[in-house]
This record gives sequence, structure tokens and C-alpha cells, in this order.
Amino acid sequence: MPAPLTLEWFGTTTFRVRVDGLTIWLDTFLDRIPAAPQVGLSVTEVDEADYVFISHCHFDHILGANIVATNTGANIVGSYEAMRLMNEANVPIAQQWPVSGGEVVDCGHGVTVTVYPGMHSCLFAANDPDSGGCCVGDLGVSLQQRRAIMDPLFAHMRDQGSWAPELYEYMVHPIGPVSDHDGGQLIYFIDTPQGSILWSASSGCWTPILRELRPDVALLALAGRPNVNGEPFQGSMAEFIVREVEMLRPKKVVFCHHDAFLPPYMNGMNVDAAAEALRTRTPWTELVTMTYGDPVTLFA
Repeated sequence: MPAPLTLEWFGTTTFRVRVDGLTIWLDTFLDRIPAAPQVGLSVTEVDEADYVFISHCHFDHILGANIVATNTGANIVGSYEAMRLMNEANVPIAQQWPVSGGEVVDCGHGVTVTVYPGMHSCLFAANDPDSGGCCVGDLGVSLQQRRAIMDPLFAHMRDQGSWAPELYEYMVHPIGPVSDHDGGQLIYFIDTPQGSILWSASSGCWTPILRELRPDVALLALAGRPNVNGEPFQGSMAEFIVREVEMLRPKKVVFCHHDAFLPPYMNGMNVDAAAEALRTRTPWTELVTMTYGDPVTLFA
């Protein structure tokens, strides 16, 4: 009888899935600044990976993917922007698997991963670090207007005069290539003989896609201003999460991207309101709380 499927969370949206001898990484952001809570593992210590799936190309998701690929020989699955970064880091072409949505990756061991287009959270819009805080407005903002807001924010992250020296070095000289552009957010549906997992690593969605999916477990990001079909969500993060769960109807939910991964600038989100909303409005789903590096058996 095969060993139970286990899921480990290493902060932000990085997970390790182990099933029947197969090791799958979801994002590879492990190496943080010293001031951030440490996850107990660095990318140079990852010695086992068959596949790495990248949600998008911002540093807190793709950082270190090239090192994992080089050290383990894992295939890296992600957007064309992700593959540009892997090529820049001299990851062999054979290990670069570009996708954009609609592809099905056969990982062996009875495991397949289907790729769907996702939506990144609205970085240009107002947000609240409390999942119960309500944000409205910011609708109808053109691409040019969005870029006018976002480009200076990313430039600020490389401004030596704006950061402490250790933060400046971390952001300007990362351990692997990263991008200011998300590259096209992707979500992944992992189907295994023991059950299915949906991984959505940013707070956004295409509602026609989510309505068609029925995972047993949903890994859902809580960070920033949610994005629904290209526009900022009008309401709270808690309400957005409830609506995602109502569409997906999973048996279990795991929150991610709510932790403080870059203090004092990115201090995480208070998820209490979202947790309470799930308890009261979707009582048929179980909220699974995870801690860094502790494996959880998802399917008994």
C-alpha cells in the first residue's frame, strides 16, 4: 500500500508534496532575510525534487528555482517569463517546461497536474492587512495607469537609499533571477490517486474557471487586494475567500501567503476574519492550519 500523501508548507506559497515516491515543489521561495521568520530549509539543502511548479515570477515565489533545478535535475514548469529566467540562469533547456494554461503534465505515479490561467492580486489598488478590512474603488484603471503606480514601487525595491544595507543586497543581488513582472499568473490542479489539490498562489481568480473545478483540498493565498476577472474585489479578503470556497467546494482549505516574509515592509495578513467567515459560512469545509516544515497527511 502506498504511503499517505503529505503536504509541507515552507511559508508564503511554497509547498512540498510527497506522494508514492514522487516529490513535487510548488514555488521555491525558501531563503529569506534574517529578520523574517525562517522556514527551516534553504534551496541549497533541497536534494529531492522531480517537478517544480512556479506560480509566477516575483521574487517571493520563483527565487531559488534555478538552484533546485541544477541540484536535483527537476523539471521546472511555469510561464514563458519563468523560462526566460531559467534560461538566464543556465538551467538546461530539457528541464524548462513552459506553459500558459490548458496543459496537463503527467508526473508519473498516477499524478497529473493541469495548468489553468490565474489572476495576480491587484498591486496597484488599495489593500488592508486585516482580512476583515473592506476595500472598495480602484475600478476601471487602465494598464498605463497601473504601470504608473507599480513601476515606481518595484524601482523603490532597488533604491539603495531607501533600504537598510542587508535588505538592499538581498533585493538587488538575489540568489537567482527574479522578475518585476508576474509573467502570467498560473494555478495548478494536482490530481493524485489519493485525492486532488488546487494551488492558487495569488489572491485572484477567473470565476468561470474556478466554478468548473472541484478539488478535495484548496491552497488559497491571502495577500494584497484580491483580483476578480481583472478588477479589484469590492469588499474584504474574508469575503473573497468565502466566494472562492463556495465556487470550489473543497473538503479542506489551507491558507498561504499570509505570513510576514519581508519585514518591516511585508508583514503579513491577519487571517482571523477569513477563518471565522469560513467557519460560519462554509461549515462543510475544514480549515487546516499549517506551520513551517511540518508535514500534514491530507487524505486519511
